[in-house]
Amino acid sequence: MSIPTSQLETWTNPGADDSATTTYNRVKNGLESSDSELEEKGKSFEVYLQGSYKNSTNIYADSDVDLVVQLNSTYRRDLSRLSSTQKSNYKDSVSKASYGWEDFHADVVETLKEKYGSNSVTAMDLAVVLETDAIPLTADIVVCQQYRRYRKFKNLSDQEYDEGILFWNLSTDDRIISYPKIHYENGVEKNDSTYGRYRETVRLFKNANSYLVGQGAISEDLASSFYIECLLYNVPSSKYKHDLQNRYTEIVDWLVEAHLNSFKCQNGIQDLFGNTTEWTTRDANKFVQNLVDLWNNWYDY
Repeated sequence: MSIPTSQLETWTNPGADDSATTTYNRVKNGLESSDSELEEKGKSFEVYLQGSYKNSTNIYADSDVDLVVQLNSTYRRDLSRLSSTQKSNYKDSVSKASYGWEDFHADVVETLKEKYGSNSVTAMDLAVVLETDAIPLTADIVVCQQYRRYRKFKNLSDQEYDEGILFWNLSTDDRIISYPKIHYENGVEKNDSTYGRYRETVRLFKNANSYLVGQGAISEDLASSFYIECLLYNVPSSKYKHDLQNRYTEIVDWLVEAHLNSFKCQNGIQDLFGNTTEWTTRDANKFVQNLVDLWNNWYDY
C-alpha cells in the first residue's frame, strides 16, 4: 500500500525557524560588537547561516543551528587550474599572510567565551559548539578561512574564482573544503527549475528518513540531511511532479536506476561519493531501497 498523500503533504511542511533566526542574530551581533576580540584586531570576517535553516529545508526534527564564521582578511587558494603564466602573475601580485586560520579560530573561541562564558563554549573537532540560555538553540559554528578555487588570474583587477571555505579537523589535522555559498545558490536555482518543489521535496525525504529511523528500519547515521539534499539535487527537475505520490515514485524509481558514482554535491564542484565526503554508494543505495520498501509496505511500518 502506498504512502497516503496526506502523509506526504505533512512531510513537506517546514519546521519553525524563528528560534534559528534569533540564535543567528545574537551570535552574529556578539561577534561583530565593537568590543569583541575580532573587531578590536580589525579583521575582515562575515557570519552567515548554512545548512537546513539557510536552505529552507529545515524540518521539525532539526534543532541545532549551523553557522559559518569566515575569515576574509586572508585566504587559502587552489591555483591548479591556472596556466603557468597566470600562476606567475598571481605569485607576483599576492604576498604571504601572517594571520591565518589558527589565529582566527583562537580569536573566535576567545570572543565567544568572553560573551557567553567559558562553560558555554566547546571547541569540537569540526565546529565550535555554543550552548547557553542566551540563545534559544544550540549553535554549531564552523570557524573557517575563505578558500578560492581559481579559474583565471591576470591581475588583482581581473581574476575569477569559486569561493569556498577551508578549516581543519582539530583531532586529525585533516583540512576540509566546502562551498556553502555555491551550495545555497544552486539550491535556489534548483527550486526555481522545479517550480518551487525542490525544497519541500528535500523536507519530505528528510522526514521520511526520520520516520524510518524512528521505526528502527535504518540507523540514524545512514543518511545525513546534507547527503539527502545532495542526492536529490542530482535528480532531474522533470521528476519533481506536482502530484506528491507521483513525485515520490518518480524520484525514487530514478534513483534506483541511477549511476550514483557520477553524482556531485549540491555545490556542483565536489563529488558526492569519494574523498570529498564519507558517504558511500552502498549507504546511499540502502537508503533508497528503504524508501522503496516504505512506499510498498506503508501499513506494515
